[in-house]
Parts: sequence; structure tokens; C-alpha cells
Amino acid sequence: MTRAERLEPLPPGWPKGRYRMTHRAMKALRIADHLLRRGLAYSSVEATDHVIRTAAAECGQHEPSSTTCMLVRAVLDFLIPASSPTTTGSTQHATSTVVAVTVHRHTS
Repeated sequence: MTRAERLEPLPPGWPKGRYRMTHRAMKALRIADHLLRRGLAYSSVEATDHVIRTAAAECGQHEPSSTTCMLVRAVLDFLIPASSPTTTGSTQHATSTVVAVTVHRHTS
């Protein structure tokens, strides 16, 4: 098992909803990774709920909810934009994406 596969505990003290949201996002990323690595879906159009749920079973995840399936499709749209060579057939195309994450800590 590589370091990336080892699950590290989430920081204590978060609200319960934040843990749920984080776990859902991590599950969606694992399923999207499986879909892309196995060539099962390259776009959100190809990733139907049935395809996503089948992929989840293949990679050892519990059956995802409809909300998680929507999140998997959003991840695929983010990773492979509509102008990507896999969907338009264009020659070379490079995309650079910058993501900024801001964490606000609430003290009680």
C-alpha cells in the first residue's frame, strides 16, 4: 500500500457535516479515478448513474448515492473540459487549472 492509498485521519473538531462532505468528495474522486483509468467514461455524459455505481462496486466502494454520482460527473467535467481532445478530436491541447482553497476556522 502506497502512502497515497493510506487513509490519514481527518482533523478533530470539525462539524459533522464537514466530515460527511469531505468523505463524499474523496469517494467521488476515487470513483472518477477508477472510471478514467479503466476507460469506462471520459466525460460526464458517458458517466451515467449505472456506470458510476458499477465502477464503485469494481473498486470496492459502497454504492454511491445520486448526490455522489452528480459529484463524480462534476469531477469528470473539471478534469476533462468540453474542449478536451478526447471529446472534440482536436490535435494537441494543454489546459492549466489553478485551484485556490480558503479555509475559515470558526472559534466558539
